[in-house]
This record gives sequence, structure tokens and C-alpha cells, in this order.
Amino acid sequence: MREQNLLLITRLKSCSYYYIGVLKKYLSRTPQWLFMYVFGRFSSIQIMMLNYYQRQRTAKVYEEKDSVFSHLNTDEVVESLIADGLYLGIHLPDSWVREIREFAERNNCYGDGNLRLSFAYQERLAAQSSYGQSFRLGKYYNASLLCPAIEKLARDPKLLNIAAKYLKVESVHAGSWLWWSFPPTAAIYESTAAIGQVFHHDLEDYRCLRFYFYLSDTTLANGPHVCIRGSHRQKKLAYLLSLWRLRSEQDVIDYYGTSRIVTICGPAGFGFVEDPFCVHKGLPPTKGDRLILAIHFSINDYGVLGDRDDSLLLNSSQLTSK
Repeated sequence: MREQNLLLITRLKSCSYYYIGVLKKYLSRTPQWLFMYVFGRFSSIQIMMLNYYQRQRTAKVYEEKDSVFSHLNTDEVVESLIADGLYLGIHLPDSWVREIREFAERNNCYGDGNLRLSFAYQERLAAQSSYGQSFRLGKYYNASLLCPAIEKLARDPKLLNIAAKYLKVESVHAGSWLWWSFPPTAAIYESTAAIGQVFHHDLEDYRCLRFYFYLSDTTLANGPHVCIRGSHRQKKLAYLLSLWRLRSEQDVIDYYGTSRIVTICGPAGFGFVEDPFCVHKGLPPTKGDRLILAIHFSINDYGVLGDRDDSLLLNSSQLTSK
């Protein structure tokens, strides 16, 4: 019991550090973001703002011959996104998976995103013992800047064309994330749920798109992503009016039914794209860790998404890891 209480206390401290950082980001956002966050959840406002941005920025069409994803049909992906908010089956070549994995194994990540909890992935258990707490996540900072493969993916012409056709304006790469998910201890699992592992939807802009790539084999035991198909176009009024984004499992099932729940498993390199306004979550791993990459496109860049932390760039090991 004493050990569980200690784990709970250290976990809550880590959560407090994380949410203080989130609050600071929210307070630093622009008035344009505040307007979007308050009103952008309503379809009439989304349509109005999309029409406005279409007049300001015409979507550019990129030559796709140099894309990593030669198998993809851009129009097919966009049609699936419009209908379901989701498209499965974007395959990242093995060489790209290896390069990003090598980056992850070569550079330190941070326990639950806390900059004071740095550790090498291979030394996680020792780090948890040293810091006196367990980690739910191992998040990387500046990966999109320091890993050439991630940087190139954010500029892939097919991904850019998919984003532009779905957003209907010239898209902006607003951020990328690379992180490990770890099986939670019993104390963490029973005491508190992480936001990303409870059904929710994200409101980052009037319309957004997020590409995900599994960089480790992901089965039901490794924490797969779960999405409610078509939920980007259908939300009950209580969801839209509430500033609280988390939804209980039973509430989601009662409203959408089980037939629309898509649990996404796949080998390393398996990718998919999702409108993050869909109701979604990540299952917590039960055994085995999961490494995943997300690349986010939107209409606007409000300056708070992504993995960049300039203070860490002063560290010579990060400057030379590229």
C-alpha cells in the first residue's frame, strides 16, 4: 500500500508539471486561437472560416513523383476522410522506419513529457527507479528538427496534397510528435487516466489532419489507436457545448454504437490519417511498448503544437545527433 501511495504521489506530481505547461501554452495563445476554440466546434463557423481562408490562400498542387508513398491514391484518401474522418493503409518503407527507430534509440526521451525526467529508452527501468516514479509516456523533443526522416515526411508531396485537398486551402505543417507508450503500473492505471487514453476529440483549428505511423509492431496488447468512424461530422450538442473533451466509454458506445469503433493494429511502418475532430483515444499497452509518430497539418499554425523546445537545443548532444 505504501509503495502504491508513493507511485500515486509521484505520478500526480508529474501530471501537475505537465498540466502547468499546458496551461502556460493556452494562456500564450493568440486571440485568433481563442475565437477558433470557442466557436470553431460548430459546423456553420467551420464552413464560414473555410470559405474565408479559401479566398486568402489557394491550395498548391505538388508534383507527386518524388513521394515516399507511391502506392497512395490521393483522391481515394481524401474521399475516405470526408466520409469517415479516417483512412487506413499508409505504408512507411522499412528504411524510413529503421532511421526513425535509430533516432529514438540514440536520443533521450522525457518521462511523461517532463523535461526534468530525461532518460535513454533502453534504460527506462533504471531511470524509473532513479527518479522514483513510473512513466506512462516517453516523449521526444525536437525530433522533427533533428531527425531528417521526420523532417522529410512533413514535406512529402502526397501528404501535402492530401492535406490541401481535405483542408481546401494551402496547409500548414503545425507540428510533429514522436513518443513511446509504456504499460502502466497498477497504481497508475487504477488511480488516474491519461487524456490521450480516454475517448476525446481535438479542436486545434477549423479543420485539421493528422498522419500517424506505427514504428513498432502494434497489436491489441501494445496500445493501438482507436477511432469512432464518422464522428468528425456527428456530435451531440452536449459534446459541442462542453469545454471538457473527455468522454466515458459507455457514453460513446451509447451514442455511436460499437459498429463504428475502429481499433487500429498493424506492423511497424503501418500508417493512417485521421481528422482529429473525430472521437478517438489510444489504448494503454498491456505488454510491450509502442513507438508512434504523428504529423499534424492544419489551416493555421498557432505556435503551440509540435515537439520543439529551444532550451534543449543548447545541449550539444542534441545539436550533433542529426
